[in-house]
Amino acid sequence: MSGPSLRPWRDRVVATARAMNDLGLVRGSSGNVSARVGEKILITPSGVPYCSMRGQQVMTMTIEGHVLSGSGVPSSEWRMHAAIYRARPDVRAIVHTHSPYATAASFQQSFPVAPDEARLLFGEEVPVSRPAPPGTWELAEAVTEALAAGRGALIARHGAVAVGQTLGMALLHAEKIEEVAKLSLLLAIHEGRGG
Repeated sequence: MSGPSLRPWRDRVVATARAMNDLGLVRGSSGNVSARVGEKILITPSGVPYCSMRGQQVMTMTIEGHVLSGSGVPSSEWRMHAAIYRARPDVRAIVHTHSPYATAASFQQSFPVAPDEARLLFGEEVPVSRPAPPGTWELAEAVTEALAAGRGALIARHGAVAVGQTLGMALLHAEKIEEVAKLSLLLAIHEGRGG
């Protein structure tokens, strides 16, 4: 696939990034969104605010990290996206957020999933990766290991990552992680554990 056939995908990546911003899961240009189309990755560019991003700015890359098209540079977390796509052929979309509750929860070793409906998505706990520097292969490996076969994970001291077979499902999973993190932290306060 090339050229015009990727345009709808680029527009979907932008729409998902804007929705992520509108939902309060990120601010400005933090976080990132990608979609896997065949053997190509479409990923948000680095440093472009989602409110002004256009489809032609979305970067097209190979899974090995070679830039094929787009303006600017790919998100600094492209390695994490590429590693997840390599490890998980079932994943077609990734949403990485810096949402407040998930980011706060990412400073813990793990956190329990309270609502029964969320347990269906994540199991008993949302895993937390081991700490690693942002934008590195070390972080990519740590997140891929924590994610394993799941739908989402917390990136230690950083944020959250959610995956899905569609951009909409990945975004929904990111929303659920934020909801679960908020409830978990509120329950910890209520139970006197302080988080």
